[in-house]
Amino acid sequence: MREELESSRKQNKELLQILHSNYDEIYVTDAEGNTLFVSESCKRFTGLPPEAYVNKNIKELVEKGLIVNSVTLKTMKTKTVQSAEQAYPNGKTVFTTAKPIFDEEGKLYRIISNARDISELVEMRNKLVRANSLIHDSESRNPYAEKTVFFNRLITQSENMISVIEMAEKVAPMDSSIFIHGESGVGKGVLAKIIHELSPRKNKNFVQVNCGAIPSNLLESELFGYEAGAFTGANRQGKVGLVELADGGTLFLDEIGEMPMDLQVKILHLVQEKVFKKVGGTREKQVDIRIISATNKNVKQMIEEKTFRQDLYYRLHVVPIRIPSLRERKKDILLLIERFLHKFNEKYSQSVALDESSKLILQLHEWPGNVRELENLIEQLVVTSRKPVVSMEDLPFHFTREGGQSMVKVSGIMPIKKAVEETEKQILSYAITKYKTTRKIAKALDVNQTTIMRKLHKYQLTTGEDIIL
Repeated sequence: MREELESSRKQNKELLQILHSNYDEIYVTDAEGNTLFVSESCKRFTGLPPEAYVNKNIKELVEKGLIVNSVTLKTMKTKTVQSAEQAYPNGKTVFTTAKPIFDEEGKLYRIISNARDISELVEMRNKLVRANSLIHDSESRNPYAEKTVFFNRLITQSENMISVIEMAEKVAPMDSSIFIHGESGVGKGVLAKIIHELSPRKNKNFVQVNCGAIPSNLLESELFGYEAGAFTGANRQGKVGLVELADGGTLFLDEIGEMPMDLQVKILHLVQEKVFKKVGGTREKQVDIRIISATNKNVKQMIEEKTFRQDLYYRLHVVPIRIPSLRERKKDILLLIERFLHKFNEKYSQSVALDESSKLILQLHEWPGNVRELENLIEQLVVTSRKPVVSMEDLPFHFTREGGQSMVKVSGIMPIKKAVEETEKQILSYAITKYKTTRKIAKALDVNQTTIMRKLHKYQLTTGEDIIL
């Protein structure tokens, strides 16, 4: 027994020496997050010895700021392998992976984390970003380079969207009524808020009313308010309406195509005279407001169908602005992808990216939900991705299928380079059938026409008369 005990001690000592000599940090907790072991490498990563962590709970260490973006906590919750970048105050950045260990009954027993120093890689990545920034600055000084416009919360390279921004800047200082047309999800509310912020009314209220979200029997009282005792269940003191709250500022009537006909008469009176009456009231109130309206409906057709007043339409339609759909500004898809990746990576402390194949597929998508649909997708990918780079197979099913047919088919395991080439070939084959000309294909995929011609030749997809240059 003495010999066995000595042998066990020797093996334990050797194991500890191996773990402590490892360049990576080894971190072990129990199922409740209590720290059982930390290797000596933590001194180099954090500047603190193992004793600062051992016998302490991971939640306590996170609260004290000794551990940031803990993968151990994530594994405790999900009981799955979790990975993330972690930055320490001393400037070190590590990539940590936590793996759950289960006992014979299938219960969580231990969590083992491995942290590797990637500070040099991060620095190289930052240098690359700075280099790309310099290249972009150089291109911006080149009159022949693609023009990128950053305007408040909008970013675009498309001429039709740049025209919208220029119009918004021009009319914002004036008090004329503005009517914004555009499909659902293009950003009508964002543009209305920007116009308000560029106007002399920017220090007053911007009041948004979604005419389609409020029941028609409540919309009038919400807009104009009501006097005390105006109807059963009314507040005894009465209520101030949204129109009155917007006094001095901007009233944004979103989805105005949903407004009931009987209420349109009162809105017309408000637009013409800038006065209104509360529900149950007898005295008119004067307001100083600027009205911006928006809809995704065909209002002229509604006028023909007698569901929208023509006189109200022309009163509101002094300055019409149409926001193009996302499929009309394909150039912006990559810009928006990068912007939303940055936004949600920062929000959720992640570092998720998209590979080239997945970006190509997203550029080919028609985006019926427009910018809102793209933003929701990127948030979904950042939140649910279990690896740092999202590839084609990680996209939701409907993005890799078009008209019931798979846009990209995988025949089996193959080298990454060959897989990328196969993906390019399949996407280009699909693009040929959809766009017919290399100019339109280049516009859809946001690359130079020369690049498309070269790749078509590379994959022997040039078919003479079928492709118009």
